[in-house]
Amino acid sequence: MMHSRPFPLAQLRQWLHEAGRDIRLGLRALTREPAFAAAIAIILTIGIGATAAMLSVLQGMVLRPLPYPRANELALLRSHRIAQNQFEGSSIANMQDWRREAKSFAAMSAYRRTSVSYAVLTGTDEPMRVREGLVDATFFDVVGVRPLAGRTFSASDFENEEAVVVLSEGVWSERFGRAADVVGRTIGIDGRTHVVIGVMPASFRLPTADTRLWRPLSVTGRWWRQAQAVRDADAFEVIGRLAPGAVMDDAAAELAGIAEGLRQQHESNRGLDVRVLPLVDSVVPWRVRRGIWLAFASVLALLAIVGTNIGGLLTARALRRRREFAIRSALGAARSRLLRQLAAENVSLWCVAAVPGVLLAGILLQLLAAAGLSELPRADEIALTAPVVALAMIGSLLVVVVAGSVPALFASRPDAGVAFGSRGAGPGRLPVQNALVVAQVAGAMALLVTATLLAASFVRAHDEDPGYRAAGLAIVRIDRPVSPRFFLDAKERLTRLPGVAGVGGITDFFVRRTPDQEVTAEGRALRDANGRLPKLVIDSVTPGYFSAMAIDLREGRDFDERDVRPGAAPVVIVTDAMARRLWPGESAIGKRLTGGPRPPQDGRWSTVVGIVSDLRRERLDAAPILSVFMPRLLQNMDLTIRSATRADVLLPAIRQELRSLDPTLPLASLTTAERRLDAQLSSRRFEMQTLVAFAAVSLALAAAGLYAMLAFQVGLRTREIAIRSALGAAEPALVAMFLGGGLRLAGIGITLGAAAAAASAKLLQNVLYQTAALDAVTYLGAAGVILIVAAGAAWWPARRAARVSPTIALTDFAD
Repeated sequence: MMHSRPFPLAQLRQWLHEAGRDIRLGLRALTREPAFAAAIAIILTIGIGATAAMLSVLQGMVLRPLPYPRANELALLRSHRIAQNQFEGSSIANMQDWRREAKSFAAMSAYRRTSVSYAVLTGTDEPMRVREGLVDATFFDVVGVRPLAGRTFSASDFENEEAVVVLSEGVWSERFGRAADVVGRTIGIDGRTHVVIGVMPASFRLPTADTRLWRPLSVTGRWWRQAQAVRDADAFEVIGRLAPGAVMDDAAAELAGIAEGLRQQHESNRGLDVRVLPLVDSVVPWRVRRGIWLAFASVLALLAIVGTNIGGLLTARALRRRREFAIRSALGAARSRLLRQLAAENVSLWCVAAVPGVLLAGILLQLLAAAGLSELPRADEIALTAPVVALAMIGSLLVVVVAGSVPALFASRPDAGVAFGSRGAGPGRLPVQNALVVAQVAGAMALLVTATLLAASFVRAHDEDPGYRAAGLAIVRIDRPVSPRFFLDAKERLTRLPGVAGVGGITDFFVRRTPDQEVTAEGRALRDANGRLPKLVIDSVTPGYFSAMAIDLREGRDFDERDVRPGAAPVVIVTDAMARRLWPGESAIGKRLTGGPRPPQDGRWSTVVGIVSDLRRERLDAAPILSVFMPRLLQNMDLTIRSATRADVLLPAIRQELRSLDPTLPLASLTTAERRLDAQLSSRRFEMQTLVAFAAVSLALAAAGLYAMLAFQVGLRTREIAIRSALGAAEPALVAMFLGGGLRLAGIGITLGAAAAAASAKLLQNVLYQTAALDAVTYLGAAGVILIVAAGAAWWPARRAARVSPTIALTDFAD
């Protein structure tokens, strides 16, 4: 019979007692070197704080699963235009084919594309424009989330085209005070009465995080019936749940095969395939996730620099204490005992920095939020949680242990010669510390190059000409249908406001949809190799829009009041790129076109009367969109108001004038063009500011490491310096000796850091905008900055060396 050994409780008690005693001794030793302890604690605090903060961001926005049952099974199935490498909406007919043929999916559901899914909520308070989800009957079942109250949509709701609505928890709280009897109440949506049938929990954030209510697609009536019958209708997105045992890659391969078959069967599917993406990838776009991973990689680099800095300081301290440990070893102290004491001292340093590091992490998260992080998807899920703090603590502790291991092994090595003063650490005997300084400089160089490239990329995107003058431009969205008379009255009232120079209207000021409309030009063959017409955006604008926007009229004339009169000949204005695409080498003025894939049956071609500059209406860092504009007095529109002064000063007066025209009018997104453009670059700003901050900290740490190493060398080589001085060495020569040594180390680090940055250039190029990843000016500039900082860090120890008195040599010789 085998017996288990009893747990050695007494041995564990003894070990804990000795560990506690060692830590107390370590803390006591640190009190004798407050400057050293403070330096290590500050460096560790920076490392812990930065690591915990970025881990919180990464975990909250990227790594944390979506709050839905088996969220890893949810996928977004997106139609993809092969030739343009561009995603676009899907059709119900295509989804039905995917659902019928795909074995990798247990269920699929569709919803209307979110860029156009807005509704005006009335009947409970002031009219409010909200994001809505127009979804099919199985949408909530596919996601697998049950409502807080009531029910979700049923098949009968769709069959009978019932006007029913499911509210978000936010709307339930804000508009109904969380009333228990909310189910069954009625509210107005887009001027039609709807019955509330359910409430979804706040954690349900589909199709988008700001969706406030959901309606069945059937509520749109004839539009929904027509959309189901048209295969090339691209107004929908498709969400699916994987079948048991299926994996995302296999599902993607299966859907690719199905798409190939549909391309052969249907003309409308030519050049179209389908991509399968994890749902979390659609919630947090790639450009946002890219920035977060880049920032996290920079934190890891910073943590490595922290480790090398600590290693350099501990090495210097270990060299100073070699005689102490050699004497203790000669008196019988075991090497394991010395190593344990040094480890306890290092852990004591980590303990001192732990709490300040967590506090710093909280401060950094607040600073990141102020820098634009709060504008990114899932930002409200970022929290400094216990697992994140624990992981940051463990990582920083490992850094301390690794950084202190080599100095500890070096200092604890028995050496009788050192114990009795026969030799010590002289010149050239600091290879470990030199290597650590080189590593710090290399890391700082790589981070500085990356940060500089991102900063240049951000500046170029920010300074990109949108094609209109954003300064002094206010925008307000009118979501409820209004009469043409309303626009004319609003224009008259707003024009009378002090400083207003022009008023116009457009269907959508900022394009939030994939260009998906087609035109046919008279006498032109425009189809590409796949038989497709060019994709563009067709918008309606009011007379006066282009002047209010300060858009440059390159050729021809602007729209005027005659163009919107009944029976007026159809005319259009096109962008410069559109004109070049349709009529290369010719003037577009007087040419004719029509919307759609074929000539107009009634013979009413639209004549081009003007050409305007290219417009960046999606994002500043996205290419201009091919656009065609038609004159029309709109019902739903974005009003654009040009001010001769600051636009934000006019916003209250604009709101008041529009409210006086119609107190029930929902005014959404009353803001300025500059704010909207600024928000478009939030992810780039986050990348840039985060990397610049970490690069600055790493550069400071590298300078501190170089300074500490040279200062320590001066202390070790005092006798040598005094002898050189006594033998006639001039002060400039002594300064040059130490300054040159420091700059040599910096030069090696710069070379290695530049090589590391260049090695990652291919990956970095995907992040940059109008900036080369191997830009020579950036590399030379970063190298120059580091050399200047290194020279400053090396100057003071070098000056101190030059001022060593020659009498020290005589005193030591006499001794």
